[in-house]
Amino acid sequence: MKNSFLPSFTFPQFPSLPKALVGGLLFLGFSCQAPKTEESTVVSDDRPNIIFIFADDWGYGDLGAYGATEVKTPNLDKLAEQGTKFTQFHVTSGVCSPSRSSVITGHFPARHRVHGHFAGNEPNAKRNMPNWLDENLPVYMPQLMQDAGYTTAHFGKWHLGGGGLPHGDLSAPEPKAYGYDETRVWNGNGPTWKGDQLWPTTRYMDDDSTWVHSSSRIVVDVTIDFLERNKDKGSPMFVNLWLKDPHTPLWPTDEQKAPYSGMGPDKEVYFGVLTDADRHIGRLMAALEEMGLDDNTIVIFSSDNGPAAYGPSLTAGSTGDLRGRKVDIFEGGVNVPFIVRWPGKVDAGKVDSTSVLSTVDLLPTFAALAHKDLPSDYQVDGENIISIFDNKTFNRTKPLFWEWRFAVDERPNGWVSAAVRDGEWKLMSDEKRGRVELYNIKDDRSESKDVAAANPKKVTQLLAMWDQWKSELPE
Repeated sequence: MKNSFLPSFTFPQFPSLPKALVGGLLFLGFSCQAPKTEESTVVSDDRPNIIFIFADDWGYGDLGAYGATEVKTPNLDKLAEQGTKFTQFHVTSGVCSPSRSSVITGHFPARHRVHGHFAGNEPNAKRNMPNWLDENLPVYMPQLMQDAGYTTAHFGKWHLGGGGLPHGDLSAPEPKAYGYDETRVWNGNGPTWKGDQLWPTTRYMDDDSTWVHSSSRIVVDVTIDFLERNKDKGSPMFVNLWLKDPHTPLWPTDEQKAPYSGMGPDKEVYFGVLTDADRHIGRLMAALEEMGLDDNTIVIFSSDNGPAAYGPSLTAGSTGDLRGRKVDIFEGGVNVPFIVRWPGKVDAGKVDSTSVLSTVDLLPTFAALAHKDLPSDYQVDGENIISIFDNKTFNRTKPLFWEWRFAVDERPNGWVSAAVRDGEWKLMSDEKRGRVELYNIKDDRSESKDVAAANPKKVTQLLAMWDQWKSELPE
């Protein structure tokens, strides 16, 4: 499969140079070829490298490019200036594990009974959940990339099973089982860190204060090392770089908090963590340029859900003007930043507020970028959004669904157990109590005006769509 934005191109040899550098694509797609000697033959692979940076609890309004005025995120702001910023990108849950499972599978998480975050085996069982993401599915996103000839890696958070007692099953498969050549993770089994040093196997991390304030630095360090070691091997690279920050625990150093001294404890802590993570994203971008991977690497930045409603994030984290926070399936919980940078391909400085995108779209889209066809019998819930890399608006044809089995009335926005979006309409429902609200997101992004009473036919239509989708789910 060939795409208009992925032209075929053969890089010439440069006998006078010790090395020929090939550009990179930062969504984590880049390709690089380098002759070792004058007699060597360069084999060209024009597919981009792809780097997907997935932050943890980073709110829609927690970076300057999306309206923040107090916290400083110069490197992410630069990423947006050099790429396109999307304002309607959605994750599939207001919490971590379900959101992340959709990246790997291209499915809504309920299809695999990932209803909440993976915890200990007993609480998983009480919530009718497995202890890890099913390792016997026919398709996983990293496996597709690997099969397409990409060198693949996952660095940082996993949280799809394993990670050390008491919160992770030590018998869960390591992330490598899903199609990675290299991994080093937390909230998962296999190679990890102790403090800021490499550690060979699984350990519980959340009481490790050195790791907590070093996590963004060390995960960028291993990513840069991976790129350096593999950039001249003739294959494009794919990296999932999944940050811890700004998820709790948040124990920044005095140096990290210093830029926000005097702003109050919560902002000193939360903003300090965000700015530190931003700094290390800047280091990654600089390394891509130094390695000659910049032009043919796609870099994408996003977050797994909205800012937490506890800890420093409760007062310092921002959803912009969106309603709800982490856990909620109002927009503040599931509408997150999404920045795409691909120099010379994706428009710089552009804002796309029309395309409605989702994490379930990433698997088919990355496969298309890799020129890899999906198996005909594997039906993804997402859509191929490759047109956004050609600077075209994406017109969604499939609805988006959210399921949350742990709705509560105690929180103002916590009552919703089911939601469906089709076009500009989003229906919110509490199945147990029969409460229904309807919003037109085009006219009311902050979900402040319930128009269900004025649109009974639309309510009936969306409820029927929900019932049909729910009937397809496992018990």
